[in-house]
Amino acid sequence: MFHTNRFLITFIFYILWTNCFSQKNKDPVTSFPTIRVSLAVQSPKGDFEEDFGLNSNIGISVGWKNGKNKTFELCYNFIHSSNVKNRSIVSHLLNDQGWIINQYGEENLFLLYHRGGLLSLDFGKVFNRYGTNSNSGIFIRGGVGAMYHRIRIENQENLIPQLSKKYLKYYDRLTAGIILKQYVGYQHMSKNRLVNFTIGMEIVEGFNKGMRDYQIDLMGPYLDQKRDIYLGIRTEWIFLVLRKNPKEFYYN
Repeated sequence: MFHTNRFLITFIFYILWTNCFSQKNKDPVTSFPTIRVSLAVQSPKGDFEEDFGLNSNIGISVGWKNGKNKTFELCYNFIHSSNVKNRSIVSHLLNDQGWIINQYGEENLFLLYHRGGLLSLDFGKVFNRYGTNSNSGIFIRGGVGAMYHRIRIENQENLIPQLSKKYLKYYDRLTAGIILKQYVGYQHMSKNRLVNFTIGMEIVEGFNKGMRDYQIDLMGPYLDQKRDIYLGIRTEWIFLVLRKNPKEFYYN
């Protein structure tokens, strides 16, 4: 008898709960400006793979999501990593122990970094069929833009004359060109506007070219054609700019 009563109470509570909250949320597809801050972990592919390893990528974008769940954004990403495979640029400066001798005849610490940036116009679409509300769902985005990347050399206390600032451009393998971007993921935008994010897979394809007329280790120009590819996971936190809460309710 006790179990029967508990079942009935539970069942009645369930009916009351669903009736109370079956006041459907109109939850319209809303248009508003957005600011996105993102972080990606990327694996270089193509010609990139010869010179660089895994990197992280920080981004910021400003844009608009319209009433058809389409997004339009201007995006900048900063590339940074210490995973540089190409050490041939300083090989002629190394002694037998792999160090560079500074102006005082001492072994001097040096570091190589991967640095660069991407600027793009991105266009996306949220497919809300599988979302938790009308503004959430599968998010597909593409973009076109430009990028550059280079090798940055730092030496302890700047005591290596060959690596003084005025000479660094003769080592850095500066590369630039146009890019295409593709992104597939999930976008969540909460009804209370506090938890808004995306997470997904991203591919960046760069059609690049070496930009230096002379590199010391090559004893000539660096004008190579490059197909540089990034494959990675990107997550974004979305800040909405709304003037009023769009939520409205009605009862069946």
